[in-house]
Amino acid sequence: MKKTSKNIVIFVNAIRPATFMALDKYESETGKTLRPVVFVDTTIRERILDQNGQNKHLDEVPFLSVDFNSSDSIKHALDKYKKDIVAVVSQYENSMHEFQKLIPHVPYLNMPSVDSITWSTEKKFMREKIGDYDTKLVPEHHEVHELHRTTINDIENKMKYPVIVKPSGLEGSLLVAKANNRQELESNITKSLNHIQEAYDTWIKRQKPFLLIEEFMEGSMYSIDTYVNNLGECTHLPSVLVVTGHDSGQQDFYGYMRLTPSSLSSSEENGARKAVEATVNALGVKSLTIHVELMHTKNGWKIIELGPRIGGYRHDMYFKAYGINHIVNDILNRAGEDIILPAHKPLGNSAVFNIYADSEGTIKRLNGIEKIKTLQSFVSVKQNLSVGDKAVYARHNGVAIFEIELFNKVQEKLQKDIDSMESAINIEIA
Repeated sequence: MKKTSKNIVIFVNAIRPATFMALDKYESETGKTLRPVVFVDTTIRERILDQNGQNKHLDEVPFLSVDFNSSDSIKHALDKYKKDIVAVVSQYENSMHEFQKLIPHVPYLNMPSVDSITWSTEKKFMREKIGDYDTKLVPEHHEVHELHRTTINDIENKMKYPVIVKPSGLEGSLLVAKANNRQELESNITKSLNHIQEAYDTWIKRQKPFLLIEEFMEGSMYSIDTYVNNLGECTHLPSVLVVTGHDSGQQDFYGYMRLTPSSLSSSEENGARKAVEATVNALGVKSLTIHVELMHTKNGWKIIELGPRIGGYRHDMYFKAYGINHIVNDILNRAGEDIILPAHKPLGNSAVFNIYADSEGTIKRLNGIEKIKTLQSFVSVKQNLSVGDKAVYARHNGVAIFEIELFNKVQEKLQKDIDSMESAINIEIA
């Protein structure tokens, strides 16, 4: 079988389980092989292996321990593969710290700048850079490290209620809460500051933790994954509708449902893409795939955040709904090669759900999953918690109890199964 002259892909710290099937499909369709190698930071190797314990392919991949604080250690790891490296990929945002430290050591590859990664992973800098480029794209915000006597007054002088309390360096809506008045704001800031270091430690975040208080944006939430080449040119994938827990009647802002194709018109989609391109220019990102979350408001498109990596669940969603091999395209784009986009219309409708309990406490019963598995649209379910575990809200650094994926060629049939799924799930909390 013919192989490319350069075929080594360095993955930083971890590798998504779906990557192996994506690489196999690419090889079967093109005859070209891409070989993954993982460079994992020595200080977190065991934690990474524990978190990837369900990834049965890890034994098939070289897994090199690297001291990312040592140039000699990085150089030694790269020397073995230097002539064959086609791209360096960080698939998870909590690996960007190490990804940045690799950048100066691979000047012969297409890579983003170190600064652009910092601006893309810290919401404070992200807001400032985008605001400098176009103030209409971002909400008003205020930085909070500690709750002082004047903190609430400073916030109230700058913006009106309701406001959102969120960590500057976490993704996934963790510790995000809404405040409708002064009392709720002070309470949410206190709770978030009490939990924030624990959350950063859990999700292996290296930044100094602090909070941003932002204007609450009314509207509909969407996300777009975009390939940005080494010239900063954008190739956008179709938008994904995001329904938050707040939209579905809960207080949390986690992504309850993600759905594609979305219902955006062509003009609305173009507006979203222009906002993404403005964000790319503001942050100076290139040679990577970005995941951008946006809010469609009465005053136009607003940027919630940009992540310098493919979005969660997006490979499966884009593959099923459009036949797009998102993981491989991410690699090809970084390598400066042509991405592969099927020309046909959507193949169907893909939806992913994160299911949390309605209240916090010890899980007493979990009912309905066996019924959900019988639905025509059922694809997969991942169970993160079991009976006896404690259910915790996302705003308190909790994880979803279930992650459920559905797909159907017919939108009406998918919606019928979504209704059945929501009726079937019953989570009892002691």
